[in-house]
Amino acid sequence: MNKSSAWSRGYPVDQPYPVAWHGIQSPAWLRAVCAVNGVVWDVDERTPLSICELGCGTGYTANVLAAGNPHWQVFGFDYNPAHIAEARQLALGAGLDNAHFLELDVAELDGAALATLPEFDLVMLHGVWSWVDDPVREGVLRLLRSRLKAGGLALVTYNALPGAASSLGLSRLVQPFLQDSASSEQAVADAGTLVQRLMAANVRHIGQSRWLGMLAGEEKNVDAGYLRHEFATTHWRPAFFADVAAAFGSARCDYVGSATIDENFPALSLTPDQQAIWREARDLASRELVFDLCVPRAFRRDLYVRGVRRINRVNATEAIWIALRDGRDGPLILRSQAGEAQLPDALVQAVRTRLRQGAATIGMLKTLPECANATAEELLATLLGSRFAVPLWQGPPAGRAEPALQARLIRFNRASAARFAPHGVGRNPLALPLPLQGGALPVGPLELAVRVTLDSLDAEAAGGGVHPAPAASADQVLRHLLPPGGMPPPDVLDELREAIGTILTRDVPIWRAVGT
Repeated sequence: MNKSSAWSRGYPVDQPYPVAWHGIQSPAWLRAVCAVNGVVWDVDERTPLSICELGCGTGYTANVLAAGNPHWQVFGFDYNPAHIAEARQLALGAGLDNAHFLELDVAELDGAALATLPEFDLVMLHGVWSWVDDPVREGVLRLLRSRLKAGGLALVTYNALPGAASSLGLSRLVQPFLQDSASSEQAVADAGTLVQRLMAANVRHIGQSRWLGMLAGEEKNVDAGYLRHEFATTHWRPAFFADVAAAFGSARCDYVGSATIDENFPALSLTPDQQAIWREARDLASRELVFDLCVPRAFRRDLYVRGVRRINRVNATEAIWIALRDGRDGPLILRSQAGEAQLPDALVQAVRTRLRQGAATIGMLKTLPECANATAEELLATLLGSRFAVPLWQGPPAGRAEPALQARLIRFNRASAARFAPHGVGRNPLALPLPLQGGALPVGPLELAVRVTLDSLDAEAAGGGVHPAPAASADQVLRHLLPPGGMPPPDVLDELREAIGTILTRDVPIWRAVGT
Protein backbone atom coordinates (compact mmCIF):
# COMPACT_ATOMS: atom_id res chain seq x y z
CA MET A 1 0.00 0.00 0.00
CA ASN A 2 1.15 3.57 -0.70
CA LYS A 3 0.84 4.78 2.86
CA SER A 4 3.36 7.31 4.12
CA SER A 5 6.16 6.05 6.34
CA ALA A 6 6.28 7.01 10.00
CA TRP A 7 9.09 9.51 9.33
CA SER A 8 7.42 11.11 6.30
CA ARG A 9 5.77 14.08 8.07
CA GLY A 10 2.60 13.25 6.14
CA TYR A 11 4.26 13.45 2.71
CA PRO A 12 4.12 10.61 0.10
CA VAL A 13 7.72 9.41 0.22
CA ASP A 14 7.24 6.08 -1.53
CA GLN A 15 7.43 7.62 -5.02
CA PRO A 16 10.19 9.98 -6.23
CA TYR A 17 9.13 13.46 -7.24
CA PRO A 18 8.95 13.85 -11.06
CA VAL A 19 12.10 15.22 -12.70
CA ALA A 20 11.90 18.61 -14.45
CA TRP A 21 13.97 21.67 -15.27
CA HIS A 22 12.35 25.04 -14.48
CA GLY A 23 13.94 28.07 -16.12
CA ILE A 24 13.00 30.36 -13.23
CA GLN A 25 15.70 28.56 -11.19
CA SER A 26 18.44 29.93 -13.45
CA PRO A 27 20.43 32.64 -11.64
CA ALA A 28 20.50 34.66 -14.87
CA TRP A 29 16.71 34.66 -14.94
CA LEU A 30 16.52 35.75 -11.31
CA ARG A 31 19.03 38.52 -11.96
CA ALA A 32 16.80 39.72 -14.81
CA VAL A 33 13.82 39.79 -12.42
CA CYS A 34 15.88 41.88 -10.01
CA ALA A 35 16.83 44.26 -12.83
CA VAL A 36 13.28 44.98 -14.02
CA ASN A 37 12.28 45.62 -10.40
CA GLY A 38 15.25 47.92 -9.72
CA VAL A 39 16.82 45.72 -7.02
CA VAL A 40 20.53 44.99 -6.52
CA TRP A 41 21.92 41.46 -6.58
CA ASP A 42 25.69 41.87 -6.28
CA VAL A 43 26.76 38.89 -8.35
CA ASP A 44 28.21 38.52 -11.84
CA GLU A 45 30.15 36.04 -13.96
CA ARG A 46 33.18 36.43 -11.67
CA THR A 47 31.20 35.46 -8.56
CA PRO A 48 31.59 31.77 -7.57
CA LEU A 49 28.03 31.30 -6.37
CA SER A 50 26.97 29.15 -3.45
CA ILE A 51 23.44 27.83 -4.06
CA CYS A 52 21.09 25.82 -1.87
CA GLU A 53 17.96 24.01 -3.02
CA LEU A 54 15.75 23.03 -0.11
CA GLY A 55 13.53 20.10 -0.94
CA CYS A 56 15.70 19.21 -3.93
CA GLY A 57 13.85 15.97 -4.71
CA THR A 58 16.06 13.69 -6.79
CA GLY A 59 18.49 16.56 -7.32
CA TYR A 60 18.04 17.16 -11.04
CA THR A 61 18.02 20.96 -10.86
CA ALA A 62 21.00 21.11 -8.50
CA ASN A 63 22.96 18.74 -10.75
CA VAL A 64 22.14 20.79 -13.85
CA LEU A 65 23.39 23.99 -12.18
CA ALA A 66 26.55 22.24 -10.95
CA ALA A 67 27.28 20.68 -14.36
CA GLY A 68 27.35 23.97 -16.25
CA ASN A 69 29.13 25.99 -13.57
CA PRO A 70 32.16 24.11 -12.18
CA HIS A 71 33.24 27.05 -10.00
CA TRP A 72 29.91 27.17 -8.18
CA GLN A 73 29.07 25.10 -5.12
CA VAL A 74 25.55 23.69 -5.31
CA PHE A 75 23.85 22.03 -2.36
CA GLY A 76 20.66 19.98 -2.42
CA PHE A 77 18.85 19.18 0.84
CA ASP A 78 16.00 16.71 1.13
CA TYR A 79 14.69 14.60 4.00
CA ASN A 80 13.88 11.61 1.77
CA PRO A 81 16.92 9.27 1.65
CA ALA A 82 15.75 7.78 -1.65
CA HIS A 83 15.85 11.24 -3.23
CA ILE A 84 19.35 11.92 -1.94
CA ALA A 85 20.62 8.53 -3.14
CA GLU A 86 19.25 9.22 -6.62
CA ALA A 87 20.75 12.72 -6.68
CA ARG A 88 24.18 11.45 -5.66
CA GLN A 89 24.06 8.70 -8.28
CA LEU A 90 23.51 11.21 -11.10
CA ALA A 91 26.26 13.49 -9.73
CA LEU A 92 28.64 10.54 -9.55
CA GLY A 93 27.83 9.37 -13.06
CA ALA A 94 28.37 12.89 -14.40
CA GLY A 95 31.60 13.41 -12.42
CA LEU A 96 30.33 16.48 -10.56
CA ASP A 97 32.51 17.32 -7.56
CA ASN A 98 30.68 20.59 -6.85
CA ALA A 99 27.22 19.06 -6.31
CA HIS A 100 26.60 18.20 -2.66
CA PHE A 101 23.52 16.36 -1.43
CA LEU A 102 22.56 16.02 2.22
CA GLU A 103 19.74 14.00 3.76
CA LEU A 104 18.44 16.68 6.06
CA ASP A 105 15.19 17.51 7.84
CA VAL A 106 15.15 21.30 8.20
CA ALA A 107 12.61 20.98 11.03
CA GLU A 108 15.45 19.50 13.09
CA LEU A 109 18.21 21.76 11.72
CA ASP A 110 19.49 24.11 14.39
CA GLY A 111 22.51 25.03 16.47
CA ALA A 112 25.87 23.56 15.51
CA ALA A 113 24.47 21.61 12.55
CA LEU A 114 23.07 24.80 11.05
CA ALA A 115 26.28 26.73 11.72
CA THR A 116 28.38 24.20 9.78
CA LEU A 117 26.57 24.99 6.52
CA PRO A 118 28.11 27.59 4.19
CA GLU A 119 26.51 30.94 3.53
CA PHE A 120 24.43 30.97 0.35
CA ASP A 121 23.98 33.54 -2.41
CA LEU A 122 20.71 31.88 -3.42
CA VAL A 123 18.27 29.63 -1.57
CA MET A 124 15.47 28.01 -3.58
CA LEU A 125 12.26 26.40 -2.28
CA HIS A 126 10.42 25.21 -5.36
CA GLY A 127 7.12 23.55 -4.47
CA VAL A 128 7.87 23.17 -0.75
CA TRP A 129 6.14 25.85 1.33
CA SER A 130 2.52 24.81 0.70
CA TRP A 131 3.15 21.12 1.34
CA VAL A 132 4.92 21.08 4.72
CA ASP A 133 3.91 21.54 8.34
CA ASP A 134 4.81 24.44 10.62
CA PRO A 135 8.01 22.90 12.09
CA VAL A 136 9.43 22.58 8.57
CA ARG A 137 8.47 26.15 7.71
CA GLU A 138 10.19 27.36 10.89
CA GLY A 139 13.29 25.37 9.92
CA VAL A 140 13.31 27.08 6.53
CA LEU A 141 13.17 30.48 8.18
CA ARG A 142 15.98 29.56 10.60
CA LEU A 143 18.16 28.62 7.66
CA LEU A 144 17.40 31.91 5.89
CA ARG A 145 18.17 33.94 9.01
CA SER A 146 21.46 32.16 9.57
CA ARG A 147 22.81 31.06 6.17
CA LEU A 148 21.44 33.37 3.47
CA LYS A 149 24.03 36.05 2.77
CA ALA A 150 23.21 39.70 3.21
CA GLY A 151 22.03 40.73 -0.24
CA GLY A 152 21.28 37.10 -1.14
CA LEU A 153 18.13 35.89 -2.90
CA ALA A 154 15.43 33.45 -1.85
CA LEU A 155 13.03 31.95 -4.39
CA VAL A 156 9.82 30.45 -2.99
CA THR A 157 7.03 28.95 -5.10
CA TYR A 158 3.73 27.92 -3.55
CA ASN A 159 0.02 27.41 -4.08
CA ALA A 160 -1.56 30.78 -3.51
CA LEU A 161 -4.86 32.05 -2.17
CA PRO A 162 -7.39 32.94 -3.28
CA GLY A 163 -6.66 31.10 -6.56
CA ALA A 164 -6.23 27.70 -4.91
CA ALA A 165 -9.20 28.13 -2.56
CA SER A 166 -11.63 26.24 -4.81
CA SER A 167 -9.36 23.19 -4.66
CA LEU A 168 -9.33 22.90 -0.85
CA GLY A 169 -12.46 20.78 -0.84
CA LEU A 170 -11.26 18.83 -3.87
CA SER A 171 -8.01 18.04 -2.07
CA ARG A 172 -9.78 16.76 1.05
CA LEU A 173 -12.09 14.65 -1.09
CA VAL A 174 -9.47 12.85 -3.18
CA GLN A 175 -6.78 12.62 -0.50
CA PRO A 176 -7.95 9.23 0.86
CA PHE A 177 -7.80 7.74 -2.65
CA LEU A 178 -4.29 9.05 -3.24
CA GLN A 179 -3.00 7.99 0.18
CA ASP A 180 -4.43 4.50 0.41
CA SER A 181 -4.61 3.01 -3.07
CA ALA A 182 -2.28 0.20 -4.08
CA SER A 183 -0.82 2.23 -6.98
CA SER A 184 -0.67 5.86 -8.06
CA GLU A 185 -2.35 5.05 -11.38
CA GLN A 186 -5.25 3.28 -9.68
CA ALA A 187 -5.53 6.06 -7.12
CA VAL A 188 -5.82 8.72 -9.81
CA ALA A 189 -8.30 6.60 -11.77
CA ASP A 190 -10.52 6.12 -8.71
CA ALA A 191 -10.33 9.78 -7.75
CA GLY A 192 -11.01 10.77 -11.36
CA THR A 193 -14.18 8.69 -11.50
CA LEU A 194 -15.51 10.49 -8.44
CA VAL A 195 -14.53 13.91 -9.82
CA GLN A 196 -16.31 13.20 -13.11
CA ARG A 197 -19.48 12.27 -11.20
CA LEU A 198 -19.26 15.48 -9.17
CA MET A 199 -18.85 17.57 -12.30
CA ALA A 200 -21.81 15.84 -13.95
CA ALA A 201 -23.90 16.52 -10.83
CA ASN A 202 -23.06 20.26 -11.01
CA VAL A 203 -21.92 20.43 -7.38
CA ARG A 204 -21.68 24.01 -6.21
CA HIS A 205 -18.23 24.28 -4.63
CA ILE A 206 -15.94 22.08 -6.69
CA GLY A 207 -14.64 25.17 -8.51
CA GLN A 208 -12.58 25.26 -11.68
CA SER A 209 -8.87 24.54 -11.68
CA ARG A 210 -6.18 22.81 -13.69
CA TRP A 211 -6.11 20.08 -11.03
CA LEU A 212 -9.79 19.40 -11.63
CA GLY A 213 -9.10 18.89 -15.32
CA MET A 214 -6.16 16.61 -14.58
CA LEU A 215 -8.16 14.42 -12.23
CA ALA A 216 -11.13 14.32 -14.60
CA GLY A 217 -8.92 13.11 -17.44
CA GLU A 218 -9.30 16.28 -19.53
CA GLU A 219 -5.52 16.71 -19.71
CA LYS A 220 -3.44 13.96 -21.29
CA ASN A 221 -0.08 12.51 -20.21
CA VAL A 222 -0.51 13.65 -16.61
CA ASP A 223 1.99 11.99 -14.29
CA ALA A 224 0.03 10.09 -11.63
CA GLY A 225 2.92 10.47 -9.22
CA TYR A 226 2.74 14.25 -9.62
CA LEU A 227 -0.90 14.26 -8.54
CA ARG A 228 -0.06 12.13 -5.51
CA HIS A 229 2.62 14.62 -4.53
CA GLU A 230 0.15 17.47 -5.00
CA PHE A 231 -2.75 16.04 -3.01
CA ALA A 232 -1.67 13.08 -0.86
CA THR A 233 0.30 15.16 1.64
CA THR A 234 -1.42 15.75 4.95
CA HIS A 235 -0.23 19.33 5.27
CA TRP A 236 -1.16 20.91 1.93
CA ARG A 237 -2.08 24.51 2.70
CA PRO A 238 -2.29 27.26 0.09
CA ALA A 239 -1.18 30.63 1.44
CA PHE A 240 -1.91 34.30 0.95
CA PHE A 241 0.99 36.41 -0.28
CA ALA A 242 0.80 38.62 2.80
CA ASP A 243 1.32 35.65 5.14
CA VAL A 244 4.31 34.34 3.17
CA ALA A 245 5.78 37.85 3.01
CA ALA A 246 5.39 38.22 6.79
CA ALA A 247 7.14 34.90 7.37
CA PHE A 248 10.04 35.80 5.09
CA GLY A 249 10.13 39.25 6.62
CA SER A 250 11.00 37.58 9.93
CA ALA A 251 14.22 36.49 8.20
CA ARG A 252 14.77 40.11 7.00
CA CYS A 253 13.90 39.14 3.44
CA ASP A 254 12.10 41.75 1.33
CA TYR A 255 9.88 41.00 -1.66
CA VAL A 256 11.51 41.71 -5.03
CA GLY A 257 8.88 40.59 -7.52
CA SER A 258 7.52 37.62 -9.40
CA ALA A 259 9.88 35.14 -11.05
CA THR A 260 7.17 34.88 -13.72
CA ILE A 261 8.70 37.93 -15.29
CA ASP A 262 5.66 39.33 -17.14
CA GLU A 263 3.70 39.37 -13.86
CA ASN A 264 5.84 42.31 -12.76
CA PHE A 265 3.93 44.47 -15.27
CA PRO A 266 0.23 44.90 -14.42
CA ALA A 267 -0.52 46.00 -18.00
CA LEU A 268 0.44 42.50 -19.17
CA SER A 269 -1.81 40.75 -16.65
CA LEU A 270 -4.73 42.99 -15.66
CA THR A 271 -7.53 44.75 -17.51
CA PRO A 272 -7.58 48.59 -17.41
CA ASP A 273 -10.26 48.57 -14.72
CA GLN A 274 -8.29 46.04 -12.66
CA GLN A 275 -5.13 48.12 -13.07
CA ALA A 276 -6.94 51.15 -11.65
CA ILE A 277 -7.90 49.21 -8.51
CA TRP A 278 -4.38 47.79 -8.28
CA ARG A 279 -2.84 51.29 -8.41
CA GLU A 280 -5.20 52.56 -5.70
CA ALA A 281 -4.29 49.77 -3.25
CA ARG A 282 -2.76 51.22 -0.10
CA ASP A 283 0.30 48.96 0.26
CA LEU A 284 2.23 46.03 -1.23
CA ALA A 285 0.14 43.33 0.44
CA SER A 286 -3.08 44.93 -0.82
CA ARG A 287 -1.72 45.31 -4.36
CA GLU A 288 -0.66 41.68 -4.47
CA LEU A 289 -4.03 40.56 -3.12
CA VAL A 290 -5.80 42.56 -5.84
CA PHE A 291 -3.50 40.93 -8.39
CA ASP A 292 -4.20 37.44 -7.03
CA LEU A 293 -7.95 38.10 -7.03
CA CYS A 294 -7.81 39.01 -10.72
CA VAL A 295 -5.48 36.51 -12.37
CA PRO A 296 -6.51 32.93 -13.21
CA ARG A 297 -3.70 31.08 -11.48
CA ALA A 298 -3.16 29.31 -8.18
CA PHE A 299 0.64 29.24 -8.08
CA ARG A 300 3.00 32.06 -7.15
CA ARG A 301 6.73 32.28 -7.86
CA ASP A 302 8.06 34.93 -5.48
CA LEU A 303 11.59 36.30 -5.23
CA TYR A 304 12.96 37.84 -2.02
CA VAL A 305 16.24 39.58 -1.18
CA ARG A 306 17.81 39.68 2.26
CA GLY A 307 18.32 43.42 2.52
CA VAL A 308 16.77 45.33 -0.36
CA ARG A 309 18.80 48.04 -2.14
CA ARG A 310 17.45 50.01 -5.07
CA ILE A 311 19.13 50.83 -8.37
CA ASN A 312 18.08 52.47 -11.64
CA ARG A 313 15.96 49.79 -13.25
CA VAL A 314 16.46 51.12 -16.78
CA ASN A 315 20.25 50.97 -16.54
CA ALA A 316 20.15 47.55 -14.89
CA THR A 317 17.77 46.16 -17.50
CA GLU A 318 19.67 47.56 -20.48
CA ALA A 319 22.82 45.77 -19.23
CA ILE A 320 21.17 42.31 -19.39
CA TRP A 321 22.54 40.06 -22.16
CA ILE A 322 20.08 37.79 -23.96
CA ALA A 323 20.41 35.13 -26.65
CA LEU A 324 17.93 33.57 -29.05
CA ARG A 325 16.18 30.52 -27.63
CA ASP A 326 13.70 29.65 -30.37
CA GLY A 327 14.95 29.28 -33.95
CA ARG A 328 11.50 29.21 -35.52
CA ASP A 329 10.20 31.95 -37.80
CA GLY A 330 6.72 33.40 -37.61
CA PRO A 331 4.77 35.49 -35.09
CA LEU A 332 5.69 35.76 -31.44
CA ILE A 333 2.96 35.15 -28.85
CA LEU A 334 3.17 36.30 -25.24
CA ARG A 335 0.91 34.23 -23.00
CA SER A 336 0.27 36.19 -19.84
CA GLN A 337 -2.38 36.12 -17.11
CA ALA A 338 -4.53 38.43 -19.26
CA GLY A 339 -4.51 36.01 -22.21
CA GLU A 340 -2.49 35.93 -25.41
CA ALA A 341 -0.98 38.87 -27.26
CA GLN A 342 0.94 38.87 -30.53
CA LEU A 343 4.00 41.10 -30.50
CA PRO A 344 4.39 43.56 -33.42
CA ASP A 345 5.78 41.73 -36.44
CA ALA A 346 8.29 44.46 -37.23
CA LEU A 347 9.75 44.33 -33.71
CA VAL A 348 9.92 40.54 -33.72
CA GLN A 349 11.64 40.38 -37.09
CA ALA A 350 14.16 43.09 -36.16
CA VAL A 351 15.06 41.42 -32.86
CA ARG A 352 15.19 37.95 -34.45
CA THR A 353 17.53 39.19 -37.18
CA ARG A 354 19.81 40.87 -34.63
CA LEU A 355 19.95 37.89 -32.26
CA ARG A 356 20.71 35.49 -35.11
CA GLN A 357 23.92 37.46 -35.49
CA GLY A 358 24.77 36.78 -31.84
CA ALA A 359 23.80 37.67 -28.28
CA ALA A 360 22.96 41.28 -27.46
CA THR A 361 22.14 43.44 -24.48
CA ILE A 362 18.71 44.96 -24.07
CA GLY A 363 20.43 48.31 -24.52
CA MET A 364 21.72 47.19 -27.93
CA LEU A 365 18.24 46.06 -28.97
CA LYS A 366 16.79 49.38 -27.84
CA THR A 367 18.83 51.11 -30.55
CA LEU A 368 16.81 49.27 -33.21
CA PRO A 369 14.16 51.65 -34.63
CA GLU A 370 11.50 48.97 -34.27
CA CYS A 371 12.10 48.80 -30.49
CA ALA A 372 12.01 52.53 -29.84
CA ASN A 373 8.47 52.56 -28.42
CA ALA A 374 9.08 49.81 -25.85
CA THR A 375 10.72 50.48 -22.50
CA ALA A 376 13.79 48.41 -21.68
CA GLU A 377 11.87 46.60 -18.95
CA GLU A 378 8.91 45.79 -21.21
CA LEU A 379 11.21 44.58 -23.97
CA LEU A 380 13.07 42.23 -21.64
CA ALA A 381 9.86 40.93 -20.05
CA THR A 382 8.15 40.20 -23.37
CA LEU A 383 11.19 38.55 -24.97
CA LEU A 384 11.77 36.30 -21.94
CA GLY A 385 8.11 35.77 -21.07
CA SER A 386 7.32 34.62 -24.61
CA ARG A 387 10.22 32.13 -24.45
CA PHE A 388 11.74 33.79 -27.48
CA ALA A 389 15.06 34.48 -25.72
CA VAL A 390 17.04 33.48 -22.62
CA PRO A 391 19.02 35.78 -20.33
CA LEU A 392 22.76 35.18 -20.12
CA TRP A 393 24.89 35.07 -16.99
CA GLN A 394 28.00 36.04 -18.93
CA GLY A 395 28.62 38.24 -21.94
CA PRO A 396 28.41 37.17 -25.58
CA PRO A 397 29.56 33.61 -26.40
CA ALA A 398 32.81 33.10 -28.24
CA GLY A 399 32.07 29.72 -29.83
CA ARG A 400 31.80 26.43 -27.96
CA ALA A 401 32.93 26.11 -24.38
CA GLU A 402 36.58 25.48 -23.59
CA PRO A 403 37.53 21.78 -23.95
CA ALA A 404 37.48 20.90 -20.24
CA LEU A 405 34.06 22.45 -19.71
CA GLN A 406 32.77 21.00 -22.97
CA ALA A 407 33.86 17.51 -21.88
CA ARG A 408 32.08 18.07 -18.57
CA LEU A 409 28.84 19.03 -20.33
CA ILE A 410 29.09 16.00 -22.61
CA ARG A 411 29.52 13.69 -19.63
CA PHE A 412 26.53 15.18 -17.84
CA ASN A 413 24.33 15.01 -20.93
CA ARG A 414 25.25 11.37 -21.42
CA ALA A 415 24.49 10.52 -17.80
CA SER A 416 21.23 12.46 -17.95
CA ALA A 417 20.16 10.84 -21.22
CA ALA A 418 21.01 7.34 -19.96
CA ARG A 419 18.89 7.97 -16.88
CA PHE A 420 15.89 9.82 -18.34
CA ALA A 421 15.69 9.89 -22.15
CA PRO A 422 14.81 6.20 -22.76
CA HIS A 423 11.65 6.46 -20.67
CA GLY A 424 10.70 10.09 -21.15
CA VAL A 425 9.48 12.31 -18.32
CA GLY A 426 5.90 13.01 -19.32
CA ARG A 427 5.44 16.66 -20.20
CA ASN A 428 8.24 17.90 -17.98
CA PRO A 429 11.30 19.39 -19.66
CA LEU A 430 14.81 18.07 -19.26
CA ALA A 431 17.83 20.35 -19.64
CA LEU A 432 21.00 21.06 -21.55
CA PRO A 433 23.30 22.92 -19.10
CA LEU A 434 24.21 26.32 -20.51
CA PRO A 435 27.23 27.90 -18.77
CA LEU A 436 26.61 31.28 -20.39
CA GLN A 437 23.19 31.36 -18.79
CA GLY A 438 24.21 29.95 -15.45
CA GLY A 439 21.30 27.61 -16.07
CA ALA A 440 20.07 25.45 -18.92
CA LEU A 441 18.04 25.25 -22.10
CA PRO A 442 14.87 23.18 -21.68
CA VAL A 443 14.66 20.15 -23.97
CA GLY A 444 12.58 17.04 -24.37
CA PRO A 445 13.89 13.46 -24.16
CA LEU A 446 14.36 13.21 -27.95
CA GLU A 447 16.22 16.51 -28.11
CA LEU A 448 18.52 15.35 -25.31
CA ALA A 449 19.14 12.06 -27.13
CA VAL A 450 19.98 13.97 -30.33
CA ARG A 451 22.40 16.23 -28.42
CA VAL A 452 24.21 13.20 -27.00
CA THR A 453 24.31 11.53 -30.42
CA LEU A 454 25.86 14.63 -31.98
CA ASP A 455 28.50 14.64 -29.25
CA SER A 456 29.29 11.01 -30.07
CA LEU A 457 29.57 11.84 -33.78
CA ASP A 458 31.86 14.76 -32.91
CA ALA A 459 34.05 12.47 -30.80
CA GLU A 460 34.25 9.88 -33.58
CA ALA A 461 35.25 12.53 -36.13
CA ALA A 462 37.94 13.88 -33.79
CA GLY A 463 39.27 10.48 -32.78
CA GLY A 464 37.85 10.74 -29.26
CA GLY A 465 38.21 14.51 -28.89
CA VAL A 466 35.50 17.13 -28.70
CA HIS A 467 35.87 18.90 -32.04
CA PRO A 468 32.66 19.29 -34.04
CA ALA A 469 31.97 16.85 -36.86
CA PRO A 470 30.50 17.89 -40.22
CA ALA A 471 26.78 18.56 -40.06
CA ALA A 472 24.95 15.32 -39.37
CA SER A 473 21.90 14.16 -41.28
CA ALA A 474 18.67 12.94 -39.73
CA ASP A 475 19.42 9.43 -40.99
CA GLN A 476 22.86 9.44 -39.33
CA VAL A 477 21.37 10.45 -36.01
CA LEU A 478 18.51 7.99 -36.38
CA ARG A 479 20.90 5.08 -36.98
CA HIS A 480 22.68 5.89 -33.72
CA LEU A 481 19.43 6.15 -31.78
CA LEU A 482 17.79 2.94 -32.92
CA PRO A 483 18.48 -0.04 -30.64
CA PRO A 484 20.50 -2.90 -32.17
CA GLY A 485 18.22 -5.29 -34.00
CA GLY A 486 15.18 -3.13 -33.32
CA MET A 487 13.22 -1.38 -36.05
CA PRO A 488 9.99 0.52 -35.38
CA PRO A 489 7.09 0.44 -37.87
CA PRO A 490 7.64 2.55 -41.03
CA ASP A 491 5.22 5.28 -39.96
CA VAL A 492 6.94 5.66 -36.58
CA LEU A 493 10.31 5.68 -38.31
CA ASP A 494 9.17 8.48 -40.62
CA GLU A 495 7.89 10.52 -37.67
CA LEU A 496 11.19 10.08 -35.85
CA ARG A 497 13.18 11.07 -38.94
CA GLU A 498 11.05 14.19 -39.40
CA ALA A 499 11.32 15.16 -35.71
CA ILE A 500 15.10 14.69 -35.75
CA GLY A 501 15.37 16.74 -38.93
CA THR A 502 13.47 19.58 -37.26
CA ILE A 503 15.80 19.46 -34.24
CA LEU A 504 18.88 19.55 -36.49
CA THR A 505 17.69 22.54 -38.51
CA ARG A 506 15.86 24.53 -35.84
CA ASP A 507 17.50 23.77 -32.50
CA VAL A 508 21.09 22.71 -33.11
CA PRO A 509 22.15 26.10 -34.57
CA ILE A 510 20.81 27.74 -31.39
CA TRP A 511 22.71 25.24 -29.21
CA ARG A 512 25.92 25.88 -31.13
CA ALA A 513 25.48 29.65 -31.00
CA VAL A 514 25.26 29.73 -27.20
CA GLY A 515 28.05 27.22 -26.66
CA THR A 516 26.17 24.23 -25.30
